Amino acid sequence: MMQRVLTIFGTLAAASALHPFHVQMNQRRIEEEAWWMNRYGVKSSKELGLGPAPEYFVQYQDHFDGANTKTWNQAYYVNATYWKPGSDAPIFLCVGGEGPPLDGSVVVASPHCNVAVEWLQETGALMFAVEHRYYGCHNLSACPVPEPALPGALKYLSSRQALGDLAQFHAYAVRRYNLTTRNKWVSFGGSYPGMLAGWFRLKFPHLVHASVASSAPVKAQVDMRGYNDVVASAFSVSDQGVGGSPACTANIANGHQTIGQMFNTTEGRQTLSQLFGHTPDWYESTSNQASFAGNGVASFPAQSNDPACTQPACNIGKICAIMTDASLGDNVQRLAHLRKTQMLWSQDKTLMAPDSVVNYWGYQTCTEFAFYQTCEVGSNCFYTQGYVTVASMEEFCQVEFGISSETVQRNVDYTNEYYGGDQPAGDCVLYPNGEVDPWHALSVLKSPSPGIPVMMVPGASHHAWTHPSLPTDQQSVVQARQQIRSYVTKFLNQTCEQSTL
Repeated sequence: MMQRVLTIFGTLAAASALHPFHVQMNQRRIEEEAWWMNRYGVKSSKELGLGPAPEYFVQYQDHFDGANTKTWNQAYYVNATYWKPGSDAPIFLCVGGEGPPLDGSVVVASPHCNVAVEWLQETGALMFAVEHRYYGCHNLSACPVPEPALPGALKYLSSRQALGDLAQFHAYAVRRYNLTTRNKWVSFGGSYPGMLAGWFRLKFPHLVHASVASSAPVKAQVDMRGYNDVVASAFSVSDQGVGGSPACTANIANGHQTIGQMFNTTEGRQTLSQLFGHTPDWYESTSNQASFAGNGVASFPAQSNDPACTQPACNIGKICAIMTDASLGDNVQRLAHLRKTQMLWSQDKTLMAPDSVVNYWGYQTCTEFAFYQTCEVGSNCFYTQGYVTVASMEEFCQVEFGISSETVQRNVDYTNEYYGGDQPAGDCVLYPNGEVDPWHALSVLKSPSPGIPVMMVPGASHHAWTHPSLPTDQQSVVQARQQIRSYVTKFLNQTCEQSTL
């Protein structure tokens, strides 16, 4: 089997064969793995070995074709530790999404829904977590299609089908656990599951009483300049232990801009070779330039920033300490030092990307959301601008799925029409976001109505408040958890309207 290799910085010669979309996805996965190692000493929640075994219920393959009678077994998890059958306690639903299949930890030490987990004893709530179709294909019996890699097998992969799954699970759970209308449902999720959690309330208000849609980029967009713009601004944030500064952001931007200029001269390429490796000729190739500097010459975690991490140069504060240290030379030399420092602990973070892997999230970006994180000339992106563009990102959909850029734009437009983008209509949905999380650029940042409140958590990264609590958590994250409880308590004590989007 042919395999493509990528290090955390995308600098191996083989990495130039990877599309910028794959480079970004792999960087996010590596950053997430590093985050788990920093906090819990494991690479994923599955390694914690916590929680119950999965249970299964029969799910429809297609919710929009009554003639299609095919079914599959969808996995879900239950935490009934404090639940008393026949009580009026609420039902907490943790929504599954992209990423590895769920495991039992999702209802006892959940990266997406621990706000709910840590509230179970006080509320007596019954908690469910439902695995997402396709992303939950850890065995073929738990997958809506028998062979996901076959042509046409992804036709049932969409957010709308996923919401249909949740509606069917609601009906199943009501029967299975003898629930009544007194048991009000609250959906929780972070990132794409946060999008689904909010949409579940907005599209099925007769089933779900309220929702907490954490770090949910609900506005689909082709050219997501905002992602890297927020990354740059995140490195200027100083409070809540983040440790950034405007000087740090400016120095990172200047260093990458200078590298872009150095590509164009013999002397510049020679200097890059001496500082970063590779031969001077290697830096003449546009594809190598893009893989080297288009997404940053080092790792710049904002989405996964952890102020408590311990490795060298592992967070914004430690990176900025290097980038503002004049004793290390000019800004390009500081970037080189940063890169070498991170390589001390990231050398083994190499991903093997088999060609046969089905790119579920990539498919959904082409058919629903796009979310192409560009670094366009004239943006605030502090990497070397002009390499990761809309054109280069849209090429991915045509090459991998035969979907044209025009179709991608129409799909994005329809998604926003269907869900309402960042101006949703409804009530009893809370949208919390983190200040240094780049995904907040496409979330609901201004309350569109009194029934849809918003929160901005100072200094926080991607749904940091949904993770299991630790003594090292930022004070703003601790306070955010309390605020979320207050909002949900208010929702549970009021009548929420049942009008749909």
